[in-house]
Amino acid sequence: MTKHKNAQRCLSLASLLAVLAISAPAGANFSPGTGVRLDEYGDTFEEPDWTYNYNNPKLENQYHNPGSGWVNNIPNGNNPLGGSANGRWREGTVRGQPDIIRQVRRPRNGLRNSRYSLQLRTRNSGAPGLTEGTLQQDDLLNYGIGNSSVNRPLGKGLSVTTRIYLPRLREWEQREGPHIGFRVGATGRNDKGQSVDYWPGIWIFFQKDSKGKPSFRFSVRANNAGEDTWATEKTYTRVGWWTLGMSFNADGSISYYASPGVDDLTAADLLVFDTGSGTVPATYKPYGLNFIDLDYLFFSLANIDGQWSTEFIVDDVSVYAQ
Repeated sequence: MTKHKNAQRCLSLASLLAVLAISAPAGANFSPGTGVRLDEYGDTFEEPDWTYNYNNPKLENQYHNPGSGWVNNIPNGNNPLGGSANGRWREGTVRGQPDIIRQVRRPRNGLRNSRYSLQLRTRNSGAPGLTEGTLQQDDLLNYGIGNSSVNRPLGKGLSVTTRIYLPRLREWEQREGPHIGFRVGATGRNDKGQSVDYWPGIWIFFQKDSKGKPSFRFSVRANNAGEDTWATEKTYTRVGWWTLGMSFNADGSISYYASPGVDDLTAADLLVFDTGSGTVPATYKPYGLNFIDLDYLFFSLANIDGQWSTEFIVDDVSVYAQ
């Protein structure tokens, strides 16, 4: 989790103000979900008897923290990797898959034409056979059918969306920090013209106030300097279905969106941070990179290794192009 370790902590006010002082591109070009859905990517989970083959043992987490700092020296040889029967989902090659990946009946108030969704939960997210009691994560990756990579270039109007069902706040793993991320594996270009792999996305953070009242908020990975940053100053207690999305803009930036419910995203759903003296839209070139192409989509589940993560249900994972 070395590339993701900044997601473990909430930003202090001082660092948050420093992050907001870094300039971001002016705004988004279009809303996620605009254009034509590319059916070879994503998943609706509507296939009868949708199944996932775990092919255990799961991958040993290459990035882990034995208590003395992050290391990347766990061997990675457990082929065949886990994968869905429909060929759309598979275990990654850096971290293991969630312990529960299961088709379930869609919770109420979801998409009208949807009957089924996907349940995600994990417990043993570190090295198999070794419970470290530290913050870990498991990943589930989505590729195009029959492809080793989505490999969709920026082109015109590329975007991704999903719906995530959030349980009642008392049912979350009672731990402040990141719980689920909707992310992409992408290729970017740095200021030297070199191609670089990176993994931008939206994380949902759980927190409690001084009186112990729980809420959640959105963080994005990452700003132009490569730091995780709050997408908005708002905190939320409304659970149930949320729609998340990312648009990949013509200038190489990425815009991050979120909205309660399952309605299509609009320009009004672009996450914005109100500093009191102005607003900062959640539109960045993460790590200073210009987006080139989309390699895959994935969900990250974070938990304290050895205890059950929050249970999330996802639906309608989609890629669109205008």
